[in-house]
Amino acid sequence: MGEDSAAPLPEAPGGAAFASTSSAVRVVLAQLRAELGLAQWALTRVSGGTWIVLQHGEAGFPAAVGAAVPYAESLCGLVLDGRQPALVPDVRAVPALRDAPLLARWQVGACLSVPLSVDGSELSGTLCAVDPRPRPAELVDRLPLVALQARLLSTLLASEREVAAWRRRAQRAEAEALLDPMTGLANRRGWQMVLDREEQRCARYGAAASVLVLDLDGLKAVNDRQGHAAGDALIRQASHVLREAFRTSDVLARLGGDEFAVLAIETDPVAALRERDRVQALFDRAGVRASVGVASRHPDDGLVGAWASADRDMYRVKRARPAP
Repeated sequence: MGEDSAAPLPEAPGGAAFASTSSAVRVVLAQLRAELGLAQWALTRVSGGTWIVLQHGEAGFPAAVGAAVPYAESLCGLVLDGRQPALVPDVRAVPALRDAPLLARWQVGACLSVPLSVDGSELSGTLCAVDPRPRPAELVDRLPLVALQARLLSTLLASEREVAAWRRRAQRAEAEALLDPMTGLANRRGWQMVLDREEQRCARYGAAASVLVLDLDGLKAVNDRQGHAAGDALIRQASHVLREAFRTSDVLARLGGDEFAVLAIETDPVAALRERDRVQALFDRAGVRASVGVASRHPDDGLVGAWASADRDMYRVKRARPAP
């Protein structure tokens, strides 16, 4: 295999796929322990000038997972500085190791440290091992095996970081795509997604749910007379009233323009009518003219049907109210 070839991933026992990167690392560390005889193995990552223990082998390690070791005190640092070989069967033979501060706390007779790198350049951590007893000098012949496994783990960890970064970007983009930027409420797409998911839950468990639809009265007149900044302020004030009025378990959305909707979870028809009257009163008290319609879910047409019915009810209320 050439130096640039990617090492194949080891198979899990029985040839099954690994459940996680962590399980793959455990298998690699256990195999290396069996092959080299060094008792205690670990994977570390580099953070600034500190080595942080990321994962142990099955036999443990002198430092706990999450423990941070300053670069100047670490055995790995001595390797990267060129003051000790990557694999030392007997630490008594290396002067730099005899004086290492870490050995005053750890009983180390033999040690190993192979760097993990991203794309062969940027240091990301180390694959390391210690044993309380000195080991035979022939142990250095097994160093190519460790280097091969270190390349494998470097590739695996780099891929995991890449996937994690992609997921974070995707989740952030999805969250932003589902929110109305002016109010921070769900937008129409987010509303429809939540409505579909809640409908599945209601159909499965027979749960009650209701929908309220609200439309601001006279927003166009505010925009025409006072400007769009005043209209935007009115929209934000309406969203604030809704946040104050409903539970965190309910879903609030701005469907577009001056239209809002609320999915009231576990709310039956009687409770939904009370909610409609209460919200209407809160808007009136806040000095925000709004028409509120309501409808409850029925098994025949689900929450989509309730949304349509609430919309019709809102227009009925709007027609009955005096013009602003």
